Amino acid sequence: MEIATQHTLERPVARLRDESQSAPSFVEALVDPVTVFDHPREVVEHPGFTHQEKRTILLSWARDELVAEQVTSRLAPELGIRSRIDAVVEALATFDSAAAAEYTSAVALIRSRRGKRRLAHHSEGREVLS
Repeated sequence: MEIATQHTLERPVARLRDESQSAPSFVEALVDPVTVFDHPREVVEHPGFTHQEKRTILLSWARDELVAEQVTSRLAPELGIRSRIDAVVEALATFDSAAAAEYTSAVALIRSRRGKRRLAHHSEGREVLS
């Protein structure tokens, strides 16, 4: 459990490549957007990708962040850790409002379940202390 938590919580620090390096390829950005971009709005503003490529990158990033949100919710709900999905979904809405709305609904469901798990966790602790 500790290893999975470490991988979920200790994500690599993303850095947009500097000018001395070649521009990121669409495939690099699609496979692991967090290592190419610091923030989802950088995808929106990127001059080298088409709107469809940006949408596809953001959909990939949203999927990854949704998984991170769900895993941390299940493994450590008491920590209340949140992914960057809110920022990703906001950027995605620029290109695909329907997909952004679906991700927003999924996140709300995960977070409501996390709240229930957090309450259950605290309740269990009180029972032990009583």
